[in-house]
Amino acid sequence: MQTTVYNTSKNIAMGIIMFLLMMLPIVPAAAQGAAEVWLNKAVEKLQNKGTEITFRINEEDIRISGKLLMDGQKFAYDTDEMKIWYDGTTQWTLQQHSGYNEVYINNPTIEEQQNINPYLLLSSYKEYFTAIDGGEKILNGKPSHMVTLEAIDEEQELSSVNIYIHSDGSLAALELITSVGYPHTIEVRSMRNGLTFSKDFFTYPEKEFPADEVIDMR
Repeated sequence: MQTTVYNTSKNIAMGIIMFLLMMLPIVPAAAQGAAEVWLNKAVEKLQNKGTEITFRINEEDIRISGKLLMDGQKFAYDTDEMKIWYDGTTQWTLQQHSGYNEVYINNPTIEEQQNINPYLLLSSYKEYFTAIDGGEKILNGKPSHMVTLEAIDEEQELSSVNIYIHSDGSLAALELITSVGYPHTIEVRSMRNGLTFSKDFFTYPEKEFPADEVIDMR
């Protein structure tokens, strides 16, 4: 059961990071349709220095609350089940259970980066998705605007994403559908940007979380 929760958390974490970072390139104004206008509003929020997003994930009988902090290529992901630090080169994944700390270390390959940090790889989300304007929606009793991204390649891991965006550009929620039709609903609880992080914020804090076992996969 612990392994199942770990794998589920990790897959969802990668989905969140993949989606948020792949939005970063802005579409030129001359090429904008309604969907791109709303995506660009969300992108501008994410590009304002460091960003902190608190979220809640609903997936069948699993409920996960957590926090994602990003600054350019770097990110930190934190839930009760798992913590991840990525400094732009090395990734540390901490799994905690019954007072036992397992740390996995790897330097992601280009392929793995597609599920971790496509900021480095994607020149534009338009290479991988078609953006469709979904119009105004009411989400949790509040107005938002929906944009749907449909995957161009049928074999792509994420087949579609529904993005709900508040009028100021902040994210309200994401609905990720995988190629096998498995949905992840991510409710954005809060979002702050313009933050500044310390130099070593995105590296594994070994003193705070001493490892009982280290699995180095580099």
